[in-house]
Amino acid sequence: MEHKTLSCETRTEFGKGPSRRFRMAGRIPAIIYGHQDPLAITIDAHEFGQKFKTISESTIIELNCGKDSYQVLVKDFQHNMVKETIDHIDFYEIEKGKTLKTHIPVVLAGNAPGCKVGGTLEQKIEMLEIDCLPKDLVESISVDISALELGESIHVRDLAIPAGVHVLDAHERTVVTVTRPKGEKADEEEEVEAEKE
Repeated sequence: MEHKTLSCETRTEFGKGPSRRFRMAGRIPAIIYGHQDPLAITIDAHEFGQKFKTISESTIIELNCGKDSYQVLVKDFQHNMVKETIDHIDFYEIEKGKTLKTHIPVVLAGNAPGCKVGGTLEQKIEMLEIDCLPKDLVESISVDISALELGESIHVRDLAIPAGVHVLDAHERTVVTVTRPKGEKADEEEEVEAEKE
């Protein structure tokens, strides 16, 4: 998968005051966690905004801090809803050759025929929990719903999972379904009761 790169700088100041000054200077305070001691850094807010229109746990990022570089995933972040800015990011360093656990988005592809006859498409799972080696990490899992009829569902066990990726969610969980209109469901139940009589 494609790796993205970001430049970063280490920092020695902590707390609300320094963090506020970093943000006013156009930098985002961040921390790298992982197999070494946590490393406090800042990254350029403009560069981050240009390269990351959305923040995902499934994108491997190479952070370059001077002569040192770190391959990381975003594990958490603080979003300022008022200013529409990122106030802080937690990165998790990954190790080549060691499995990692993360979440990847489920992306629906196609149009479900069941929706054309009154059904409602409901996506029950938007993120899958997986583990895999860094080299096998994918950015998303695509689910083809072009054959999904009224009342049908696709479960975790039905997904096409790439080699090397292990899904940790229960295989019987429903990923997406096309539900019947409420009135139609009620009519069917009445018919069943009438047949019993």
